[in-house]
Amino acid sequence: MHHCDSACGCSKMSRRGFLAVAGAAAVAAALPRGLAQEAAPGQTSAGTDARGAPTHPLIDMHAHQVPDFMRGQNPKGGAGGRTEKEFVAHQKAVNAVASVILGGNDYDFEFMKAEPNKYIRFASAQRAGGDRGLVVEKALKGGAKGIGEHRWEGDIPFTWRMLDMARDFKVPILFHFEEVLFPAAVFSEFYKVIEKYPTVTFIGHGIDWWGAIDKNYHKSQGGRPRGLINPGGLTDQWLSRYPNLHCDMSAGSGNNALLRDPYRAKEFIIRHQDRMLFGSDCNCSAGGTPTCWTAIKLMALNYLELSPEVQQKLYISNAAKLFGFKLS
Repeated sequence: MHHCDSACGCSKMSRRGFLAVAGAAAVAAALPRGLAQEAAPGQTSAGTDARGAPTHPLIDMHAHQVPDFMRGQNPKGGAGGRTEKEFVAHQKAVNAVASVILGGNDYDFEFMKAEPNKYIRFASAQRAGGDRGLVVEKALKGGAKGIGEHRWEGDIPFTWRMLDMARDFKVPILFHFEEVLFPAAVFSEFYKVIEKYPTVTFIGHGIDWWGAIDKNYHKSQGGRPRGLINPGGLTDQWLSRYPNLHCDMSAGSGNNALLRDPYRAKEFIIRHQDRMLFGSDCNCSAGGTPTCWTAIKLMALNYLELSPEVQQKLYISNAAKLFGFKLS
């Protein structure tokens, strides 16, 4: 049985109890009345979780959305099927006071025109074919404030061109790590890239990134590794070693890391509190459905009972500093 040590500082709820409560209450987290037909069990009021704890205002540094004029062009659906109005409603539901639109490139968004201080765009060119580097460069010249997200593809000319642009334009770059899709892009070798570009701000995200907070992680474990976390994995080591590396908490991979072992997850967050960035990577439109990644994450984070100082960093201040948001 896993026991919480005194250094952890977490509540004495059992891991089984945590998972049961988090799973049952995920539908309630960050779900304001009016965005769902009916409030979930335990819902108290707008912007609260099932225990009545308020959800913290946040900067969502991992959002995807396409302009309305491009809807339907993404054959896989996702954010391409959600309207701009639905996106804004989702962000309001999860209490996002600002957002980073990954792959927003140089597109015109109506919500950005209405509230330009709340949104910034990153440059991306995920699809193979054509001059992908030119797409990224054009978007950066058009006002994009970062590069990403991009899957780490390894030693190919496009990768180095993106990294050179991140250095030359002085913008952060966000990588998604999933070695099973790009076998030549060996995750364990990525530290060499960080050392090659010491002035570039890196942000890590994805299956290998979150799996590797555990020192025993191997890609054969799949996208949702289970069991208790053994601290000291590559991600843990690199965040301690490289001050220009930051941690994106988004997606199901981030949620899995929080839920599989909440005590060690809390220790990890506290240890790297100055580099933690809240991200959703959520494509739903309601902001409170049982499958809403953001709602589940907010529920899980509330149950970790992080200090107000740590919460302020991971929800707001780290991202505001890194991306230049000036929030009133």
